[in-house]
Amino acid sequence: MRFFPGATAQRAALAVAVSAALLAAGCANASPGVVAYVGEDQITQREVETATAAVSSTVQEGQTVSQEAIVNAMIQGELAAQIAVDQRIAITDAQRDAFLKTTNLAPLLFVADAKTIAYDVADQQIVLQKLGESGFLAELEKRDVTLNPRYGVLDPKQKIVVTDQSGSLSRPAAAQTP
Repeated sequence: MRFFPGATAQRAALAVAVSAALLAAGCANASPGVVAYVGEDQITQREVETATAAVSSTVQEGQTVSQEAIVNAMIQGELAAQIAVDQRIAITDAQRDAFLKTTNLAPLLFVADAKTIAYDVADQQIVLQKLGESGFLAELEKRDVTLNPRYGVLDPKQKIVVTDQSGSLSRPAAAQTP
């Protein structure tokens, strides 16, 4: 076996770099089955699919429910729950039900998997009313949310999926003219 001067050091440096990259990737919250990380909590693809199907079962024929709307509701609901705990805001099912009965979301209360989405919306509105818009937005901005890029781009201030942007790292090639 021949050794070249500096080859061992180069291999060692490469091994350290590769190990560091693998370790960082392992801690990067990148599970493909996770739609979003909201603080330490996860929103999974299965939860989104179940909620989308449940909410879809309550709409009139010809209407559709976007997965993006469900993801937004779930993220906002989880954020509202976390903010409520931190700000000592009590939220009861009775408050949720009272709010929802005044909205077009009331039918969701009668479908178990759809009720969770309705409660997410209610929680967000209840916390928003308690803190005021500026206080709620300030709390949102402080919170860590990581959206899986397959689902789009997250507005860093409002923590909602932005529809006119892509989460992709690639860009289309410029069109060539003949």
